[in-house]
Amino acid sequence: MGKITDKDIQKYKNLMKKQLEERYIKPEQVTQPLFIVQNIISYDDWTEDVIYMPYVSTNIFKIYNSGYLKGLPNGLITFMQALCSHVDKDGFAFPSVDRLAEMTGLGRSTILSYIKAFANNPISGKVLFYKQTIKRGKAQYDLNMYYVPNCIVAFTDIDDLKTDEEKLQLLQQEQNETNIFEMPDITDEDYMDEVS
Repeated sequence: MGKITDKDIQKYKNLMKKQLEERYIKPEQVTQPLFIVQNIISYDDWTEDVIYMPYVSTNIFKIYNSGYLKGLPNGLITFMQALCSHVDKDGFAFPSVDRLAEMTGLGRSTILSYIKAFANNPISGKVLFYKQTIKRGKAQYDLNMYYVPNCIVAFTDIDDLKTDEEKLQLLQQEQNETNIFEMPDITDEDYMDEVS
């Protein structure tokens, strides 16, 4: 199976944007989103990898009080939150059906039924998400690509979430660690030099 590169993803996103035409809304143009994804960025000191932890909040007032999803399955919000947790800064997501089922605790058949019923179909005049399947050719798996128009994504460094007191404690701890004297290891050669 062929690996999907960042260049491929960008090409697929551009293709879908073109097909959506005026239905594609840049995330910065969304004024009252249904979903807000706050990605907390941290760093793994061992691997030096950047780690993104998405937190999805839902505009409950707009969804429930306006009657937008009245009469629809309760699991739909859970599904949408899982889908939104994969959304990138342009509003696109690429999770597999199995990944969405694992995250939500919903059955694979339920996830597939939600995708079939709600992808590209308006609810009260608004589409929750658009889906396009990218056929990648022989011996390569197809890619499901989603666009969520009512979702915005923000990124915050984990250090920015610390209070001033936590930052001060961390600074003091680092200073204390640099002032600690560590006894050097003694090797057999050092011991032999002392004995002779």
